[in-house]
Amino acid sequence: MKKFAILFLCLFLTASSPWRAAFPSSPAVVAVLPPAQTATPVPAYTSTPIPATEIIPPTITPTPAPKIERVIILSFDGMRTDAIAAAPMNNLLELMNSSAYNLTTAITIAYPSTLPSHAAMLSGLCTAKNGIFYNRYYKYMGYSQGVDIFDLAHAAGMRTVMIVGKDKLRELAEPETTDVFEIRQDEATVGAAAVEQIAQGFGLMFVHFPSADQVGHKYDWMGGSYLLMLRNGDEALGKIVAALDESGLRESTMIIVTADHGGHDNNHDGTKIEDFRIPWIVSGPEIVPGEITARIHTMDTAATVAYGLGFPQQDDWDGIPVYEAFGLPRLEIHPESVQWPCHEWN
Repeated sequence: MKKFAILFLCLFLTASSPWRAAFPSSPAVVAVLPPAQTATPVPAYTSTPIPATEIIPPTITPTPAPKIERVIILSFDGMRTDAIAAAPMNNLLELMNSSAYNLTTAITIAYPSTLPSHAAMLSGLCTAKNGIFYNRYYKYMGYSQGVDIFDLAHAAGMRTVMIVGKDKLRELAEPETTDVFEIRQDEATVGAAAVEQIAQGFGLMFVHFPSADQVGHKYDWMGGSYLLMLRNGDEALGKIVAALDESGLRESTMIIVTADHGGHDNNHDGTKIEDFRIPWIVSGPEIVPGEITARIHTMDTAATVAYGLGFPQQDDWDGIPVYEAFGLPRLEIHPESVQWPCHEWN
């Protein structure tokens, strides 16, 4: 029994001896087992959906649509709608491809003459309101009454220009509302003056081509000389449009091409529809090209210019904006005063 105790004590001392670490132990036998197959873990059920990876689209800066910053109104005195193709006026026909237009139901006032018709065009008022019931230059008769588009443009700080072929058109607006007023003799000089003013910049410009009316009275409406004058005016129109392009102003300019009245034989006395019917063509930013179906009155020109430039519509105006040209719902509600003396042709 004593021997077993001594033997046990020796074994205990050997296992706990500090020298044990110096002696390597016998190699252990390691069992090599075959690799276990790794099972795919089954995710625990959750009622919260796993969010998808967020995809951030690239930032796109939209190019702002051009806005109407200025307006030029070109009036061909005495131009009939059917004369545009008959002449032909090729520059105007090309402009119409990108324009909203009415060649069938646009009309002037009951007194289809140069000064009263242009007064209605630029004032938005019938003759009884603007006071221009005569067709001559009366220096002491004053100017077109009421608030016209030149009043509004001048008040807005715009540079305003009038280039005309007849001195009586001075009565269309007060001198203090027109920064430039020039009288030229024919289509070529009128067009050249307009091109010069484009280079200087403008907010509102009115350009008047006189010769078709003058030749129509002397010879005949729709005659060879009459159509030649319209072709001359069309050439000037082409140069004006080209000047807008070269100046970088075309995309922000609204262009209106119209007339004060038409004519037949060698007059425009108001006895035929050809005396009243006028072309009405508008091109530029915000304009939707195509034929306008709404009836247009010449007073609507002033209202449309005001609408395009963001000016307030005047309560006493007889004209209304041609909304259809801007792609808006058609509107033809004019005041009762349009019936007479402004005239409604049925």
